Amino acid sequence: MDDEPGTHVIGQDGRVYVLRVWYEPHDAALGPQTRHWRASLREGTHGERRHFATVDECIEHLYGELVRR
Repeated sequence: MDDEPGTHVIGQDGRVYVLRVWYEPHDAALGPQTRHWRASLREGTHGERRHFATVDECIEHLYGELVRR
């Protein structure tokens, strides 16, 4: 079976997620409490990317996806 570059074949027992986590430094105009870790999550290499305001929200979403399947 030939795969296109950048794609992966995953069996029924597995999932591939692309997780991106980054740190947004605070905005001086808004104060130091505006510093946050942000996250985005995408299933596979071609799935829709979802953005999260916090890493905790991302983990909760991922946990829900895994429990549901």
